[in-house]
Amino acid sequence: MSFSYTGPRLLLLRHGETEWNRQGRLQGRKNSPLTDLGRAQARQQGEILKQINGIERFDAVCSPLGRAQETARIALGSVGKLPRLDPLVAEINAGEWEGKTYREIVGSDETLEDSEMMRLFLTAPGGEGYDTLRDRCEAFLSGLERPTILVSHSVTLCMIRGLIRGLLQKDIEALDRPQGAVYDVVAGQETLFTLHRSDGCVRSSDFLKRLLLQSGLLWSGALATIQVDWDSAPRRSAQGSARIQL
Repeated sequence: MSFSYTGPRLLLLRHGETEWNRQGRLQGRKNSPLTDLGRAQARQQGEILKQINGIERFDAVCSPLGRAQETARIALGSVGKLPRLDPLVAEINAGEWEGKTYREIVGSDETLEDSEMMRLFLTAPGGEGYDTLRDRCEAFLSGLERPTILVSHSVTLCMIRGLIRGLLQKDIEALDRPQGAVYDVVAGQETLFTLHRSDGCVRSSDFLKRLLLQSGLLWSGALATIQVDWDSAPRRSAQGSARIQL
């Protein structure tokens, strides 16, 4: 059965880098703590949230896994939010491959593409699998009544983004999974917000800031420069995606 999302706006945060992320280990339902970089990424997400118009009206939800809660304490704490924990948005169960390195699983040191990484989680022996993950993500989305900030995980967030945008499985598997950023997802399209710290930021897009302010996406005190890099993915109606650096 197809799923069509008509619910409220979502701000999606992936947890910051963990020790196992750095080591190249599949985490799934197991946990490892954030690294120093991971905590810095969570602070960066907090800075982004502070610049979003109407953030005080958002509910907040977090995966019950430790790395997501640690990220939420830092990122959501910056905007005074205390999230409720929801097992529906925990990371996918990766079965027998949890705690193993990619090399132990695939027998190679070669760097895997995003889609190949995603497929490891979705096909892990004894794991949850695509259909079960999809069902619980649909259940989560169907229960939303208010704009919501969600702190969750790589594979789960890809599924949620894919469901909202109406993507096929192969396209969901190919989605990127940045840390230290915020995805703003509504009405079948998404915008990726990141902090931009380079002096070489493009300044020709000031007009876009005015449009975003008028639409209520950004708070009037947001940083003055926005850099836009439109995805090479199809730009038809509900498939649109933009990357904006604040």
